[in-house]
Amino acid sequence: MDDTQKQLIEQYAKTLNSNIPEPSDATLDFIVDEIADRVMIYLNAEDINPVLNRVLARIVVGVYNKAQAEKNSAGGSEREVKQISDNGQSITYGEEAKNYLVNATDEDIFSGFEAILKRYRRADCGNTGILSDSNS
Repeated sequence: MDDTQKQLIEQYAKTLNSNIPEPSDATLDFIVDEIADRVMIYLNAEDINPVLNRVLARIVVGVYNKAQAEKNSAGGSEREVKQISDNGQSITYGEEAKNYLVNATDEDIFSGFEAILKRYRRADCGNTGILSDSNS
């Protein structure tokens, strides 16, 4: 995803929910990047079709809304890393949207958007990327 596409998604998200920080906000950048990465993995694609820009913006808004709801029900605070556990590989962020993304599954994040995304999903042919040596 190039910077122009990312900025467009951030602007759409801000239009849909005015509580989302300005597009220059580092948290918003992180969330858009995380969602874009997950969508590209889900689609088995190296880039995201621009037709999906508004869909990604709606997913970003959904992350903010769910994170805000969790914060309100738990009474959490914002900003910085609150807890790191080494062996369990768990990181808890004070920023509720980042914390939600770290702990949420793709099914949670894409809930309601799978039908749209499936249309753009490329088949996984089982290519592991490992080349066999013809001399073996």
